[in-house]
Amino acid sequence: MRFNSLQFAVFLPIVLVLWMVLRGRARQVFLLGASYTFYATWNAPFLLLLWFTTLLDYYCGLRIGATDRPSARKGWLATSLAGNLGILVYFKYGNFFLENVAFISNVDPTPFYLDLVIPLGISFYTFQSMSYVIDVYRREIAPCRDLLQYSLFVTFFPHLIAGPILRAGQFLPQLHREDPVRQEELLRGIELFLVGLFLKTAVADNLAVVVDRVFESPARYSAPTIALAAIMFFTQVYCDFNGYSTMARGLGWLFGFRLPRNFDYPLLRWNPLLFRKSWHVTMGNWFQDYVYRPLGGSAKSDLRFAFNLFITWTLLGLWHGASWHFVAWGVSNGIQLAVYLVVLRRKTWTLPDFTGKRFCGWLINFSLWIPGAIFFRAQTMGEAGVLLKRMFTGAGGFGMPWPWYALMGLLAAIHFASFRYYNEDLLERSGWPARVALVSGMALLIATLGATGRTFIYFQF
Repeated sequence: MRFNSLQFAVFLPIVLVLWMVLRGRARQVFLLGASYTFYATWNAPFLLLLWFTTLLDYYCGLRIGATDRPSARKGWLATSLAGNLGILVYFKYGNFFLENVAFISNVDPTPFYLDLVIPLGISFYTFQSMSYVIDVYRREIAPCRDLLQYSLFVTFFPHLIAGPILRAGQFLPQLHREDPVRQEELLRGIELFLVGLFLKTAVADNLAVVVDRVFESPARYSAPTIALAAIMFFTQVYCDFNGYSTMARGLGWLFGFRLPRNFDYPLLRWNPLLFRKSWHVTMGNWFQDYVYRPLGGSAKSDLRFAFNLFITWTLLGLWHGASWHFVAWGVSNGIQLAVYLVVLRRKTWTLPDFTGKRFCGWLINFSLWIPGAIFFRAQTMGEAGVLLKRMFTGAGGFGMPWPWYALMGLLAAIHFASFRYYNEDLLERSGWPARVALVSGMALLIATLGATGRTFIYFQF
C-alpha cells in the first residue's frame, strides 16, 4: 500500500478516526494491527519475517538487560546480529554473491539462482531493530519489557517501508502519552503530508518520465542531455525520498508522534560534509553510530581516518542494493569525503572570505553530484561507463527541449525560496479561511500535476 494510492486514501481516515476513539492500551493494539494490515497488503507471508525480527530482538534485548556477564551479553548481541544480518544477506545479497563467485570461477550461475522476492522495507526495519539491541548492549537505553510497545516501535506504518529510521529512545517514550492530539499537530500533519505528496507525484514522478527515456537509451542522447538527465534524476530521487519522509512525518504528527527529519535541504549545501549530513539523515546517523565509530571514527592517523570513512561509505553504497554500481557510488562518496576532511583537518591556511564563496563551494559540490547520480541510476557498471564517456567526451545526439531547462531553473528557485522562508507551519500560522484556501490549492495542484502509478524509489532498498 503506497501513500500515493487510492487504497491508502481509504485506509488512513478509517484508522485515524478509530484510533482517536480508542484510549490506552486498546489504542496501541489497534495501531499495531493497522500497521500489520498496511504491510500485509503488499505480501502477507512476509509478515512472518517481520514477526521473527521483532521477537528475536525483543528477546535478545531482555536477555542482555538481565545479565552483567560480558560473555553472555556479547553472545546475545551476536545472536541478534547474526539473525538479522543473515536474513538480510540471504534475501538481498544471495544472488549477488552467487554471480560474483560464478564470475571468478567461470561457472554459469543460472542453475544456482535463488528464486527470491526482496521483502519490502527489510533494510529499514532490520537496521532499526538492530539499533535497539546494540543500544541496550551499550547500556544507552533500558530493555523494553512490553512486547506490544516494542512491536509498535518496529512496525509503526508511517516509517515501516522506507524510514525515517527511528531509535527506540526516540519512539518508545512517546507511547506513554495520554493527552489527545492537539489542533496544531493535526494542522502540521496535514500540511507535511500534502507537501510530501506534491513532491512525489507532481515533481518526482513527472521528472521520472524524462529520466527513464534518457537512461534507457544513453547512446542516442547528447552530452548536455545526459548531464541534464542526471541532474533531473538527482532531483527526482530527492523529491521522491524526501516526499516519502515528509509524508511519514506528517502521518506521525496526525497520530501524536514526532518522527525525525530525514532531509535538511542537502541540495543547497556547499561542502561534501554538510551535504551528507543533511541527506537521509537517519541512515547517515545509523552508519556513523554503528559502523564508523566502532571502526575507530576520527582516528589520529589520517590513513586510518580515511580508511574508516571509505569502509563506511562502501557499506552504505552496498546497503542501497546488490550491485557493483551502488558499491562504486559508495566508494566515490567515501573518497570525496575522506579527501575533503583529511585536507580540512591538516591544512594550516584558510581561504579568505569573499562574495560568492559558498556559491563556489556549492558549484564544486554540484559538479560531483552529476557523476554520482549516474552511478546511482545506471543498472550496471557498463551502462554507467557509457553515460560517463558520452557526457565527458561531448558526444552528440538528441537534445533536450529548452522548457525542461526552464523547469529545472524554476524548481531551483522554488527550493531556495522554501529554504529561506518556509518553516513547515503555514497552516498553523494561518486563519481558517487561509487554511481552507491553502489545502484546496495544494490538493488542486496535486490532482492537476500529479502522476500516478509509480512506486517510491527507496522501496527497492
